[in-house]
Amino acid sequence: ILIPQLPNNNNKKESLLVVVATVIIVIASLSSPCDSFVFPLHHRRHCHRSNSCSSFVLFANIYDQWRSDAVVDTMHLDPENIQLCLDELIESDYGKQMFGCHDMTANHGITGSVEFVGIDGPEVVLKLSGKFWHKRSTVLGRAAMWLNARMPEIIEVRVEDMAELEDSEEVRDEMTGELLYIRDKRSPDFNGDRETMEYQGIDPDARGPFPPGVGGLRPGGSMINPA
Repeated sequence: ILIPQLPNNNNKKESLLVVVATVIIVIASLSSPCDSFVFPLHHRRHCHRSNSCSSFVLFANIYDQWRSDAVVDTMHLDPENIQLCLDELIESDYGKQMFGCHDMTANHGITGSVEFVGIDGPEVVLKLSGKFWHKRSTVLGRAAMWLNARMPEIIEVRVEDMAELEDSEEVRDEMTGELLYIRDKRSPDFNGDRETMEYQGIDPDARGPFPPGVGGLRPGGSMINPA
């Protein structure tokens, strides 16, 4: 802390008060609780960081919280609740790395989406469309686990057409039926990480398209992470 030199004039008392006030402000800012996090226990959870120098708010919804502690309230099975739970997944911090309705993913060619089709008894039918960075089976698996965690009545979550789970498709000559090439249905590997992890024998879906610390709240320490 630098204390300015007092001027040699009649305003010494006034200048001294300014210096004292400056020192108090600096000490207060150094002792402020900049690493304090509060997690209110309500349905739409949020995290607020208190910082006197700069303030910002990090949001993590109920799906993100469930990935951390594997605890969540349940609800009965009906179309409205299914749509609500899908929205919770899509709008979560995790969903912002998976679905193409968000700016960060859309900017990298990710256009994938999940839609609710209908209910068949205790079975839920979804539709996957667009291009995902993740394997499409991973997308369905994440949605299925979340829906079952929220609505334990569900015994199966499936897609309308099994082709929706294929990450590539064969392109054949219309006349001869000869295989021309195989089209990749995934979004571009924009940073090369997916290919690198596959080469190293690592499942890219375990990390996702963006390195940790990119695009939202990242819980630290030990986590219960449902598969």
